Amino acid sequence: MINAILVDDSPSNLQLLKGLLNEYCPNVSVLETCTNIKDAENAIKKYTPELVFLDVELQNELGFNLFDLFPSPGFEVVFTTAHEKYALQAIKSSCLEYLLKPIDFRELINAVDKFEKQKQLTVNKKKIEVLLENVNNIQQTVNKIAIPNANGYVFLNTSEILYCEADMNYTKVVTTKNDSFLSTKNLKEFEEMLDTEAFFRCHKSWLINLNFIKQYSRIDGTRVEMANNQWIDISVRKRDEFLKMFNRK
Repeated sequence: MINAILVDDSPSNLQLLKGLLNEYCPNVSVLETCTNIKDAENAIKKYTPELVFLDVELQNELGFNLFDLFPSPGFEVVFTTAHEKYALQAIKSSCLEYLLKPIDFRELINAVDKFEKQKQLTVNKKKIEVLLENVNNIQQTVNKIAIPNANGYVFLNTSEILYCEADMNYTKVVTTKNDSFLSTKNLKEFEEMLDTEAFFRCHKSWLINLNFIKQYSRIDGTRVEMANNQWIDISVRKRDEFLKMFNRK
């Protein structure tokens, strides 16, 4: 049995989530429901839950503030959110689990299944560090990401990424140090995580860091040479948008 607490400032949302868990995830025992961070702090200290379902935006505070009280949490978190853009981007960058409201029971089942299969508190702590660094960034840009691969996770500064290349349903991430990692995330997911001021989806197979372009050429179509001498095609439909962004750099 998984011991859990629920944190949401809406009693109706709490009732709905608890009902979904009771019906579709009978292996989850809801020990308490909380409407603010203080109540959540008390419940966590009282029950030491394994899992916390945490609303991103509470009435007068952010759910992320819970980690000020538990910097090395002994629990894992599934965020719930109504799709606040930057908060969701920060959550995705950390590879922490989230559920969009209204919560779909199939997504809920999937999140609980993942928790059961991947109980790793050491990795969870590192993911939370990535999340908080991005959330607390004044520029509201993602500076770090967690990259899932076959062996676990790689944690990278986004400023180290040269480009991402699609490889079927996977993505090869190449860094300024000439390292490369094959991630289980697809290229679309990287596009959603990374800062659109620095990273540009120039082609269906490529996402490039504009800060590491050495030159571009219009011979035989538009192409760019990256800092590691790799030439990358710019698709015809992306050419004008690319030139506008490149000229701003």
